Amino acid sequence: MLGLEQRLHGYEPLFGSWHVCGEIGSGNFGRVYRVETRDLFGGVHTAALKVVEILPDRTLADTPERVRALAKKAYDSEVGTMDTLRGADHVVHMDDHAVMELYEDDRLVGCDLLIRMELLESLGTLLGRGEKKLYTAEEIRRLGMDLSRGLICCHSVSILHRDINPNNIFRSRFGSYKLGDFGIAKQLAGTVHAGTAIGTKKYAAPEVVAGEEYDARADIYSLGIVLYQLANGGYLPFFHRDMPPRDWDTAVARRLSGEEFPPPSQADAAFSRVILQACAFRPSDRFSSAQELYDALDAMGRPASVPESKPQTALDFWQRPQEPRFDLLGIFGLTATASPEMRYMAQQLTGYPVQRGAAQPTGVLTPRTAAHLPAWRIRMPWFPFNRLSVRGYSSIGDRAFRGRKDIIAVSCGKTVKSIGTEAFLRCGNLSEVECARGLVKILDGAFADCVRLSRFHLPDTVQELGERAFAGCTALGSLRVPEGVQVLGDRLCDGCTGLHQVTLPSGLRSVGHASFRGSGLKKLLLPDRCIRLGEAAFAGCRSLASVQLSLRLAVIPRECFSGCVSLRQFDLPFRLTEIRERAFFGCTALEQIVIPEGVRRIGRQAFAQCDSLTVLRVPDSVQHIGEEAFGAGGGLLRGRFGKLTVIAHSGSYAWQYCKQCGIRVREP
Repeated sequence: MLGLEQRLHGYEPLFGSWHVCGEIGSGNFGRVYRVETRDLFGGVHTAALKVVEILPDRTLADTPERVRALAKKAYDSEVGTMDTLRGADHVVHMDDHAVMELYEDDRLVGCDLLIRMELLESLGTLLGRGEKKLYTAEEIRRLGMDLSRGLICCHSVSILHRDINPNNIFRSRFGSYKLGDFGIAKQLAGTVHAGTAIGTKKYAAPEVVAGEEYDARADIYSLGIVLYQLANGGYLPFFHRDMPPRDWDTAVARRLSGEEFPPPSQADAAFSRVILQACAFRPSDRFSSAQELYDALDAMGRPASVPESKPQTALDFWQRPQEPRFDLLGIFGLTATASPEMRYMAQQLTGYPVQRGAAQPTGVLTPRTAAHLPAWRIRMPWFPFNRLSVRGYSSIGDRAFRGRKDIIAVSCGKTVKSIGTEAFLRCGNLSEVECARGLVKILDGAFADCVRLSRFHLPDTVQELGERAFAGCTALGSLRVPEGVQVLGDRLCDGCTGLHQVTLPSGLRSVGHASFRGSGLKKLLLPDRCIRLGEAAFAGCRSLASVQLSLRLAVIPRECFSGCVSLRQFDLPFRLTEIRERAFFGCTALEQIVIPEGVRRIGRQAFAQCDSLTVLRVPDSVQHIGEEAFGAGGGLLRGRFGKLTVIAHSGSYAWQYCKQCGIRVREP
């Protein structure tokens, strides 16, 4: 049998166009190689190729059925897991896979499992190079948050990683961290590549090593050990610089015995508490979920709230009836009689505790009640009532604060489940919104035309964003859509010219009509599960320069990317079947387009007024091309689009169309 590298070169070109360039690393999990491919225009693209050899013992008992059963087990555990997690945040992305069968004397003797994925550098390699910036508290905290997000996705589909260690943690070129290698070596018990657990034992939870039952908290423990190592100068618990190798097992045994860890040497008290709780000996003492660990790390990055000293407030007047009140209650829009509900409203707005026995209203915060919160006549930014705090209500009613100019900040408590239609429409001075976990719905036009709204915190519990929820919020710079949202409403961020960055959830399935039309987006990354785009979804995004679509997308809808004048290159998904009317109309910077095989229709003016378009490759599958699909015929003949060349096979529909319209066409 040939060696692995010889076999790989024999398989070339891999996945149709990829070639092996050299080995990156190897271990119990298999071997990883660097592979490259060139596109139609000479661009070089790189990826990582993971190879798992499935070679059972060479005995007569190794029948083809047994070999294929082992191959299927490897396939299900590694490829199946990565396919389930496709598009998940902070998990290494798999691009393609293949299983190659190995024969000797016409007898199946093994298989090679090939997995092509994004090329990243492992944390173990970075630590080996001694990158000092990994040891800063902020970098370690961010690493923990990224990996917690990855574990949240894994645990939500009942997947336990079970082998978190620096060699299975990867860093992208943008500085984010991802989980990889989902335990293929451990799943292949009985093969020559099923290594021992000694490498994993340094990071494994005590219950895992002891062979006891374990759950998702075992992953939290392993991640906690990684954080401990980074915050302890690169040393695991009970390890130190001068420790000889013969004492390593003793240090691991001390950790597994339940001995209390010393605090990490380079972490402050708050960070140490989080790390030590994550890697507590008893599972019941750890964070109960990856979400709890994420929240704890996230809270460390927020500035501590310092109680403000208020000289005197409305509550002080109500609690001290013997003091003269003058006419300030009239300024507040409240009557002189301090009813229990008025006292409660004052507590919401000032932050003072409610008196025992005070009535706490529940249900919907209606416009009639909201009219007193805060007063219309208070306009000064420093006035405390301008910062609205909603507590104790289950929802904010429709149009509750519509058009209010006095509110500059809103904070919603965990009891608030929904924000109604046009609840804060045209609140011209509203600049900041903070919503606690518990919010589920933001309905149509809730914050539309809040032109000064620059910061909006959406909790992970949000599942619905209605139409025009943030339309016209021109000062909004970034937006992170929670993981629970699967559909973006029509015109969600229409006209948000300052919106430069949006993070979409991995489970997103649909983007509504004109959702981001006219926004300031510079980069677009659609998750793999997104199978539908609405008309004009990204039309007029003049700064949009980079787009990555879902591979499952079948239709580019009408005017979807029209007017995206900064868009230079666009890779269309291979499952595409139709490009509709004016889909790329006016993309003046677009230079080259390759339409994938399988596209059957190209709509009217789909690529009209693409002044820089030089090469357009059209497959034989196209059976309809609309009027002026590549621009006006007269313009082409007069030289406006004279540099455009369509590449198509002679006799194809595209060839005949170009000949009829006078467009330059040549064979590939």
